[in-house]
Amino acid sequence: MFLPLPTPLAMNSATSSPTSDAIPSASEALREQYVRPGDVMSVLLILGADVVQRALAQLSGSPLTPVAFSFGWVTYAIGALLAAVGDNKLIPLPDSPGFVINSKSPYTRQNCSWILGRIIRDYEHWRHPKIRRMETEFLAKEGRIGLTVAIYTASRSKTAGVPDRDWLYYSGLLCAVFQLGIAAIPWAMWSDWSILMTTAIGITFAFASGSLPQWKVEKYQCRRNTDKTVILTRGNGHNNGCIVVIGDKVGLDLEDLAGGRRAEIDMTHTRVYTSIMALLWTALLIGVSGLKENPWFLLVIGVVGMIQNVIVCGAPRKPGAFGVHLEFVEAIVEKKVMKALQVLEEKYTDVGSALVDTYFPGGRLFPDEKQYWKKVDNERQAKLIAKLAKRAAQAAQASQVPQDSPDLQAPPAV
Repeated sequence: MFLPLPTPLAMNSATSSPTSDAIPSASEALREQYVRPGDVMSVLLILGADVVQRALAQLSGSPLTPVAFSFGWVTYAIGALLAAVGDNKLIPLPDSPGFVINSKSPYTRQNCSWILGRIIRDYEHWRHPKIRRMETEFLAKEGRIGLTVAIYTASRSKTAGVPDRDWLYYSGLLCAVFQLGIAAIPWAMWSDWSILMTTAIGITFAFASGSLPQWKVEKYQCRRNTDKTVILTRGNGHNNGCIVVIGDKVGLDLEDLAGGRRAEIDMTHTRVYTSIMALLWTALLIGVSGLKENPWFLLVIGVVGMIQNVIVCGAPRKPGAFGVHLEFVEAIVEKKVMKALQVLEEKYTDVGSALVDTYFPGGRLFPDEKQYWKKVDNERQAKLIAKLAKRAAQAAQASQVPQDSPDLQAPPAV
């Protein structure tokens, strides 16, 4: 059985029939992607988790942590869950080097506290204006500065561990209002409420993620009301980065804080909380990937939130914004580092000698310098011996029973 051969008319009609799955040209695909970006927002929600974590470290400590809804929250939520299960720690390590020195020990500790790292990093921004004037006058007279030491004391007028609310804190609230305003545009113009709902849910999740109580516990994991005198410094080579903080039985124990100890709390609540937030952020990611109309509004909202997060991460802040409230006492400015340490030692016992090994590692000093610090050490040893002898005498006196006690009187003669 033979089939008839196709005629030319039939061949032409077969080849010229239109197809429904024609591939668009490159220009059409590019134009369509810019009109409706597709899954770009869902991809961007995965990027930038480290920015979100640092922004939370900056603003946490209050009942409400206003870090804006932006890109990176989904990945951060998964990372926070892993940190709560594994490391038992949410706050990141400091991104600025520094040392904390106990003036009595003198023990030098590598700083592991986020807030102390930022206090040392932003010192040029928040230091007292009188220090700048002193340095300007000194430079005009001497030509160079060897070392500037700023003396601060813990404030008695403010509660340690309760941060001041600066413009960075309120920027998160203003950003949230601005984002909701942008999200309301498609609802008002085209009755598309999906962008507004997604933005409101994202802001709620962002504020809830930052308000976890463990953030505050980790941030201020130290003893309070200390009388320690500690020194914050970047080390040798930084001529104006030495800060002396006198505890005066108020404020935070900065040496404890520098240790970066893990929070001594039950992690069950944190693990459950972070697990729920990770699920909620994943559900939001799935919902965002299904939005096809007006996606540019959601992209703009994410960009605005990311700008706020980046500014919060990098902008300098005063110590009070971290809950470390300080009051300026005085500053010591000298042309030579050794001279500055000697003047500091004369005004504040043990503080200058605690910095000798930091600024002069190896102990290579001139003979007169060695003689000076040997004299200081001998005086310290003499005071310590006298103090111990006084304590021993007081203890011996307290242990003696009075001779005129009625119970120890001799019995009457018969």
